[in-house]
Amino acid sequence: MSCFYRVRCPSCGNEQIIYSHASTTVRCQICDEILAEPRGGRAKIKAQITYIYGKKTS
Repeated sequence: MSCFYRVRCPSCGNEQIIYSHASTTVRCQICDEILAEPRGGRAKIKAQITYIYGKKTS
């Protein structure tokens, strides 16, 4: 199931929202650190996830 994550950059602490199945490398908008890399399905998240949007809790 796809969703969005709010992640915190390990280098500068900036928070931004990224897609769980990102098809391109996602970088921090402040310091250019890699936050997520595509893996053919769910992206490999390299930052701390602080919140998950759209995850159903049933």
